[in-house]
Amino acid sequence: DGSVSVKMVDAQFEYTYEYQGNISKLVHTTLTDKCYLTLTQAARLGFGGNPYGPAGTGKTESVKALGALLGRQVLVFNCDEGLDADSLMRIMIGIIKSGAWGCFDEFNRLDETTLSLISLQISIIQHALRNKSATVTLAGREVSLDNNSGIFITLNPAGKGYGGRQKLPENLKQLFRPVLMSKPDDREITQVILHCEGFTKAEEIGQKIVTLFGQARSLLSHQQHYDFGLRAIKTVVGSCGSSLRKFLSLNQSASSNDEFQLAVNAVRLNTRCKLTHSDAIRFDELIKDIFPNVEFISSGRDDILSALQDAYNKLNLVFDEMQSSKCIELLEQMEQRMGVVIVGPQSSGKTTLILLLKCALETMGVKVRHDWFNPKSMPRNQLLGQIDVDTRQWSDGLLTNIAQSVYNESSDVHCWVHSDGDIDPEWVESLNSVLDDNHLLTLPSGWRIQFGDNVHFIFETHDLQFASPATISRMGIILMSDRDLDYHTCIQQHLQYQSLDSHALSLIETTLPIIINELQAVGCFEKSAKSIPGILRNTLPFLDGITSKTELTVKLAQIIGPMVPEDRREMLIRKMFQIVMNDDRMYKNYNLLRYNESDDSTGYYSDQYVQTKDCLTLTPSMNALTDLLHEYVIKDQSFILIAPAGSGKRCVTIRTCKMLLYITSL
Repeated sequence: DGSVSVKMVDAQFEYTYEYQGNISKLVHTTLTDKCYLTLTQAARLGFGGNPYGPAGTGKTESVKALGALLGRQVLVFNCDEGLDADSLMRIMIGIIKSGAWGCFDEFNRLDETTLSLISLQISIIQHALRNKSATVTLAGREVSLDNNSGIFITLNPAGKGYGGRQKLPENLKQLFRPVLMSKPDDREITQVILHCEGFTKAEEIGQKIVTLFGQARSLLSHQQHYDFGLRAIKTVVGSCGSSLRKFLSLNQSASSNDEFQLAVNAVRLNTRCKLTHSDAIRFDELIKDIFPNVEFISSGRDDILSALQDAYNKLNLVFDEMQSSKCIELLEQMEQRMGVVIVGPQSSGKTTLILLLKCALETMGVKVRHDWFNPKSMPRNQLLGQIDVDTRQWSDGLLTNIAQSVYNESSDVHCWVHSDGDIDPEWVESLNSVLDDNHLLTLPSGWRIQFGDNVHFIFETHDLQFASPATISRMGIILMSDRDLDYHTCIQQHLQYQSLDSHALSLIETTLPIIINELQAVGCFEKSAKSIPGILRNTLPFLDGITSKTELTVKLAQIIGPMVPEDRREMLIRKMFQIVMNDDRMYKNYNLLRYNESDDSTGYYSDQYVQTKDCLTLTPSMNALTDLLHEYVIKDQSFILIAPAGSGKRCVTIRTCKMLLYITSL
């Protein structure tokens, strides 16, 4: 009769000839067999399947691969709090009418009310599938039923760092057959993919890469943003393949040594970018142990390096080798992943990194569209959109509006959706299906936006303490730290646009880096809320008129002192005097120091209390603070006063502004 049947054990399915295209195949392992067996037996009995386990173990991809083998269309939907029971019901009606499989990813992120309401409807659908019914009644409406359809869910474990997830109700658990997917065969998967990429030494290289990542997981420090799982290995292997194709385009063949060299370069380029400074050193030692006799060489991205030089000139920045290498790492991650997150303290150069790479690509003739937003500046429904509970009308949010606009761009335009702010599971988990291999944004309205390889999501944040492993494993990580930005570069960047005399210029250039290094070595900045580049950025504008070492020391004490915790302030200022002036004297009050221009010496604010016309009593501390705020306003610098209630913050600020009314609007 021209039909085709597919069997597994005693389960038999009709092949449905859904056009699949030239899709990538899943590497077949024993875990894949276990998953297929459970899902096919569940479907034979009229139930759904429930692959569950940690992030990055192949749950969703296994459902998609099984559907492809049976000729089914598999529709993946990312579940979050925005999906209510009515939206889910509408999606499920479409699935059962079309004969497709619906895979609801991270199903336990739905709220408990929605889970309870939808369980009854799923039970009705499964009962109709078991009875081979032609129709099914849902919510008082009779709907045609294609018996080739199916409903599957995937889960991450509730708790264990996976925020926003709960355990399924018992009545819902009974509708799905569970299969645990926790330990994929990394070695076999890596070796097969390397073979497909064209490596002749795939077994040996794959074994070494998996061993290296296992050692790194055990021996490196435990950081929130570290991931050495299957997704990280797959990214490295993909980079290996790209490097080999580029090498073969320039050479006739690749020897065994060339393949090992390319593999080591790909491992370092894709892994060191997320490691701390000490862990990066340990990781290189691990590579030397596992890949002996393989030298470390540069990335070889000479094309982007020359463009970066031009970008520094266009943006009026001082060239920094470490920063340029971070730009190359960012580009490499964007070529391998849909989403990249740049993590680092404020003023560590995160935004500059993105702007440099954008300018460099534009110099090379690449069109870049850059959409920039702060996700924490608006409620979730304004960011991701919402459905009106009464009219069922969908309203786009900022991010969904950008996504639709980016989708309509031509493939030769690189589109960057740039999130500058905290990464909160409340909204970022809604992008999980975008950041993984699906590259698909699913909306509660039922819309599905499929992104191309020209679209990238860039996240910029100071830490990832609230991000779940599901999010971290999906994204490339670029870690920025104080070590990645040379203090000399920060100082030169400021001084190159200042018209200072040679004495002041020399004084700042030679003295300030020594002071910062010495203060950092003795731990003066350990508890500071500001990073060292941030401290420099706030301090340098106040040093433009420096004429002597004494003035420099007092000015640094006045500006940097309030930025560090009070218990370290005295030690910091004493250390400054020792470094710059060889002065070991014990000053009676470091908070009241001032510079006497007449004789180039240090002094104190008067200890007399003065009452002003507006009945404000000026203490020595208030006089010192008023003069400091006066300089902040004159230099057009922002400031924030932190002090207990009733300590006069508002009075000092108003008095400072009144002194400058001729140039300040209050």
